[in-house]
Amino acid sequence: MNACGHHHVGHIGILGVDKKGREYYQVSLGGSGDSDASLGDVIGPSFEQEEMDQVIERIIAVYLESRTPDEHFIDTYRRVGLQPFKERVYDQSSA
Repeated sequence: MNACGHHHVGHIGILGVDKKGREYYQVSLGGSGDSDASLGDVIGPSFEQEEMDQVIERIIAVYLESRTPDEHFIDTYRRVGLQPFKERVYDQSSA
């Protein structure tokens, strides 16, 4: 909870949070510290530590499926928005 702002400006930001003594992670997408600075959008409810590998894999899968040739993650995110990433990450059928 007490963290620097790096996760807020990360293209994929991850913040560790404590929920009733258990470790969880809040994920945000679309942050940038460049000249076109932006804060990331929180994707939704936080994830347990054991889920994080799969969460990141799903985020990267959406990026790879959605990008144009040579397009960076942040540019793809700004073009397609949060929804496709959120849908894939929380899709229980692809678990």
